Amino acid sequence: MQLLAYGIAELDYSRGLRAWRWIFIIEGGITAFVAIIAVFLIADFPEQCRFLNADEKMLLHKILAEDGQKEACMDTLNKKAYKRIFSDWKIWLASLVYLGVGLPGYSLVFFMPTILFEFGWKAQEAQVHSIPVYAVTAVAMLLVAYLSDRYKHRYGFIILGCVLATVGCGMLLGQAGLSREAKYGALFFTSVGGYIATPMGLAWLANNVCGHWKRAFSAAIQVTIGNFAGLIASNIFLENESPYYRTGYGVILGFTWLGGIAATALFIGLRTENRIRDSGKRDYRLSFPKEELNNLGDDHPSFRFAP
Repeated sequence: MQLLAYGIAELDYSRGLRAWRWIFIIEGGITAFVAIIAVFLIADFPEQCRFLNADEKMLLHKILAEDGQKEACMDTLNKKAYKRIFSDWKIWLASLVYLGVGLPGYSLVFFMPTILFEFGWKAQEAQVHSIPVYAVTAVAMLLVAYLSDRYKHRYGFIILGCVLATVGCGMLLGQAGLSREAKYGALFFTSVGGYIATPMGLAWLANNVCGHWKRAFSAAIQVTIGNFAGLIASNIFLENESPYYRTGYGVILGFTWLGGIAATALFIGLRTENRIRDSGKRDYRLSFPKEELNNLGDDHPSFRFAP
């Protein structure tokens, strides 16, 4: 997208519109077009997948059943289901994780060209220099996603992201004595740290709630709260603090560790709850009426949480 933005910059004043308006028109138009096509291509359930044969659909059903632990479903949305959803501490902690670790990424999306401009590059040069940052970040995201799935672990990778973002923000807070190359390198740390942790927070919550209703509500709550990071990020880089932006980098650092602390609390809570269930202290729920027992979601005693 940054390479596209660099090309679009050449359209400045084309048909009387500034380049930044063309960025919104072209990139927004592409996004809207893809979204419309996706409505018809993305299947909600395995049986709706036209590109899978019968054996592949059966295998996918088996994988989904193992992932969700068949007993732990929530197929009925009633008062008790609502109560279980909105009183679930995991959802609210995971939302704080997403809010906190998401701030570095949002901030760089909004202000990286401005930051690079302050490092001494001209406007279009700043756009070009943002491309390597995002390229390295993309590779890091794919690598961390692979490792996280392979080792079935999320928490440690979120903390790794917090540490990397801390290194980057720390360098930028003390940038007065640094060379331009060192400050540029700090952006790599900040970007990689923020972007590897953010999708990890989303996946972690999805792994630890069960039943399609609960997953739907939990994802909506987490993304709604997490997206407040965009509102915060757009207001913390103050023009009168240029070129050091101490408020901006300081707020990023603080929110990053708000996410890190919330992730730590979530990790401890999940491990504790697994031990409680292993000891049989949640088995009393098995005596619930069948209708309620079959709608417990991840509150079912058989469900185990992923760290």
